[in-house]
Amino acid sequence: MSNINNYGVDMNKKTLAELNLSAVNELRDEDAAAFSGGAATIYRDANFKGGGLKYSNGDSNLVNDNFNDTTSSIIITGNERWRFYRDVNFQGPAVTLGRGRYSFVADFGIPNDSISSLRRL
Repeated sequence: MSNINNYGVDMNKKTLAELNLSAVNELRDEDAAAFSGGAATIYRDANFKGGGLKYSNGDSNLVNDNFNDTTSSIIITGNERWRFYRDVNFQGPAVTLGRGRYSFVADFGIPNDSISSLRRL
């Protein structure tokens, strides 16, 4: 195996594996989520406050996460669309949203504090 430094690359005494790991660690959460298909982060309060939970695939029952009927704002990253349901197990009225920042769910067709399940489509 040839030494990469013979080609004028400054590795700062790091191996290729260390360089790759450091590059991954420097990605912001939103960028990493976009590469992996995206994520939905739900927040207890409007304007992305009050603590949040991030999902990459969804959850059929937010009761288990102590987050049932408490969502007031949402951030969706990536290019996937997400569906938010009033009831557990993906039941009841639902609203579908795409990538974006939703500072107050009621402005986007979801009654405040009404989400009980969500899934990535």
